[in-house]
Amino acid sequence: MNVDIQGLQFGNIEKPEVFSGEYFSIANYFLKLKCNVSSMNDDMKKKVSSALMSKYGKDNVTYLANEGSYLINANMKTCAISKDRKYWKFVILEKEYKAQLKKVLPQRILDKI
Repeated sequence: MNVDIQGLQFGNIEKPEVFSGEYFSIANYFLKLKCNVSSMNDDMKKKVSSALMSKYGKDNVTYLANEGSYLINANMKTCAISKDRKYWKFVILEKEYKAQLKKVLPQRILDKI
């Protein structure tokens, strides 16, 4: 599958919170993705379609039959982490990764996912 990012837009960025000397700020962002599935067999296309609809919602996934591609509007969250408010690291926030995120994020941040 070929994935093309066609747009990136940032939404709300929360005021940083301090925990154990580090700053944490949640930011919402929006991606427009185009996923070409034309080279896949029909069974794989059905599985991809089901996964995309489940992940992003029916209203955010459009199939472009003439191109064999899906157009996806993905609403995402990330957490920016910094010790000095100059250099930031980003962690993608998704519910299915919450168990792993417990290792690096404070509970108050996890509660916002």
